[in-house]
Amino acid sequence: MTDYTKYRNVSLSHETYQKLIILSESIVPDVKLSISKTVETITKEKLRDNQKGEGNE
Repeated sequence: MTDYTKYRNVSLSHETYQKLIILSESIVPDVKLSISKTVETITKEKLRDNQKGEGNE
């Protein structure tokens, strides 16, 4: 059973979901990530990049 204190759900268009499938196969070479892990990985990367950008101003 899902632990609702740790996880949330999101709704995606079919188009976005299909793009995430493509990304899930290309983020880590030779590994197919789950859609959830793909979203998590992209989010962490974007936040890290954003924080680096703020430090340069």
